[in-house]
Amino acid sequence: METYWENITKAEKDNIDRGLYMILPLRYRGSFQSVSIAETEEISKLVFDSSDFTELLSVKCRKENFVKRFSMNSKVQAVRENWNGEVSREWNQEISEAFRLDDLQLFIFHNGIAFLTVYIAYKNKDVGEIYRFINPGYVDENSKDKKTVQDLLLEVLEKDIFRLIQEKIGLYVSWFTQDSESKKYIIKEAYRLNISALPKRFQDNGILKRLAYNGHRLIDTTRDFVDESEEDVEYATGAKDVDDEHYGWACAITSQEISYAYGPGPGKNKPLNATGLLGRAEEDLLLTMIVMYQKYTCMSFNEKIHQSFINGPNQLKKEETLRNLKREALEFVSYGTLAPSQISRWNNVCETYRSLQKLNGVNEALEEISQKINLLNEEQDRIDGKRESRVSMIITVFGLVSIISAALQTLDYISTGKPLMIIGFLITIVAILVFFLYLILSEIKKKRKRQYHNSLM
Repeated sequence: METYWENITKAEKDNIDRGLYMILPLRYRGSFQSVSIAETEEISKLVFDSSDFTELLSVKCRKENFVKRFSMNSKVQAVRENWNGEVSREWNQEISEAFRLDDLQLFIFHNGIAFLTVYIAYKNKDVGEIYRFINPGYVDENSKDKKTVQDLLLEVLEKDIFRLIQEKIGLYVSWFTQDSESKKYIIKEAYRLNISALPKRFQDNGILKRLAYNGHRLIDTTRDFVDESEEDVEYATGAKDVDDEHYGWACAITSQEISYAYGPGPGKNKPLNATGLLGRAEEDLLLTMIVMYQKYTCMSFNEKIHQSFINGPNQLKKEETLRNLKREALEFVSYGTLAPSQISRWNNVCETYRSLQKLNGVNEALEEISQKINLLNEEQDRIDGKRESRVSMIITVFGLVSIISAALQTLDYISTGKPLMIIGFLITIVAILVFFLYLILSEIKKKRKRQYHNSLM
């Protein structure tokens, strides 16, 4: 670490540009397909695309039947001013100059889930204030008499941004967390994307990982910090350049955040400025959003299954509810998820995506959903079996009455001794046997069909 920071002055270290995306999950009500914004409106449309993505994913996002993305930067200044005003009234002080809101984006996915990304730009010297604002890993019991700076930011977002979304887009949005008591943890539990622009490229991949880890811990980038207790961190790095034999970037990935450290481009000796840093992180934000969509869709689907059970047995017996749950799960698994190899043509991007999926529990959640689909199929089979049993019982009762009546009538006919009556009786028996054989074969085909359907799940 010391060799990397040689010839870097304290002023240069203090003024390293850094930034923090807070990814706040939302729910919305309204028609996804009808969402359309004119370029002259306060909300402008952005393209959800990346040169890092495969054509499969690029086309999927570009067609806008999967996700739509909007810039809300026209409201950045108003949000900051209103936030500052609320803090002044509540605490009789100004919000920190470190909290420079620079970017607001809205991501709307096709299944009722959306995300609001709030970007705060800051300098390396101000990282302590950002740390206290996020307060990672700690839960403080806040005074009920005063709202925190975080609470006030959420209220301003509700007032300014939620209302704008409703007026201009026609969607009614709310926080993904519905419990009012849990609302105070929205910012703490939001996924975070940390970024920093470092002064030079890296010969040693290990140093690069250490710098990315410092971003994850929200501490001074230049600090030589080690925490052996934290084992749930995975790393991805850019490939070594074949000309200057340096690395360009690395990221540290956990279940709560992903932190990128960017050096200058190949052959360049100046770090990214604040604007360049924001642009450099654009594609990494898109990759993170794909994983966040999968994570919160799994949470939403598991919540629906849970609700269907606690609403009582009558609700569970409704075939329409079961069919809808199965169809939604199948659509998500087949259309909403992609394997790492389908995400990008670059191995390091695929590895980043794979680690994001793993550490955010997406793969485990998908496996749990698959198991629950099997339970739903079993429940559906049980309901079908009970209904068929009732129908069979009714048919059997009426059949027995008919058989007894027919048998008595047949005995009367046979007792006459006429050959025509005897032949007719034999033909009737053969017809009945053929009919029952047909019913048995039909039932066997149905069982095979159900088994095949279950195997696809």
